[in-house]
Amino acid sequence: MRTSFMTIAALVGASALTVCAQSSQPQQQPPAPGTTDTTQRTAVAPDQQVITIRGCLNQEKDVPGLEPNPLERVGITEDYVLTMVKMASNSQVSGIGLASKYEVEGLSEAELSKHTGHEVELTGRITQPGTTDTDPTPDFHATALKMVAATCPAAK
Repeated sequence: MRTSFMTIAALVGASALTVCAQSSQPQQQPPAPGTTDTTQRTAVAPDQQVITIRGCLNQEKDVPGLEPNPLERVGITEDYVLTMVKMASNSQVSGIGLASKYEVEGLSEAELSKHTGHEVELTGRITQPGTTDTDPTPDFHATALKMVAATCPAAK
């Protein structure tokens, strides 16, 4: 009798936990017409925002002031850098500061090499360099690349 009481109590407790875990969060309703939304919006850090930037795609060795790593020097791999960076006109995000150049990550070397010397738009996120990263150029983790022009505009 005692065993069946403990079994029933355990099943009731497990059922209660399951119901609590499945309950959904209340959804926010949009403000009624003619009223203003007074809820605070939390700012998203620049490294969490998906943005579209435009610039000139170059191999790192061709960018003045940057030094290729040992693997690049012997031709095993190449890093690519977007220079003359500006926010693309179709970007959904504005008002964040941009660096003048970014090391491009996230796309294949083969894809990037096809667009060396081209003006391109990259969509993705700015990522902060790691604490052991000695490269001063910030990284841009790209998820998409679009060629804008077959040549880069002249540097100003």
